[in-house]
Amino acid sequence: MSKLAFAVLGSLVAMSAFAQDGAVKMTRDELLTFLPTTKVTHFSSGGSERHWTNEPDGSLYATTNNKTYGGATGSRTTGQAGRWKVSDEGKYCVEIDWKRASEDWCASVLKGEGDTYYLNKVDDKHKIVFSK
Repeated sequence: MSKLAFAVLGSLVAMSAFAQDGAVKMTRDELLTFLPTTKVTHFSSGGSERHWTNEPDGSLYATTNNKTYGGATGSRTTGQAGRWKVSDEGKYCVEIDWKRASEDWCASVLKGEGDTYYLNKVDDKHKIVFSK
């Protein structure tokens, strides 16, 4: 392979840490330092607002207004224990066994300007709020 091909490949690998709109993918080490004790606000694809705290031992207790199963007004607030972790690949993973459906996902965390964060992609549908 030519030197130019290696240079281009190296540039692409280096740029893979950067996302759209200047957001940067957080590394595994950054997530392991940042995530414990953070309070999380996240909206599901069904519109349910959920809150939890990433406990240092990997546990969490999530509450939701349950718009997906509790009606359009989200009037049936419920809660459930779960787990969080950072995978070997540097992704934020959450497992919650809700009463009607289990939730099990992993996503890259992208840090935008200020204190804005996204899961996998920079847009409002993928926004997640972390606070200390």
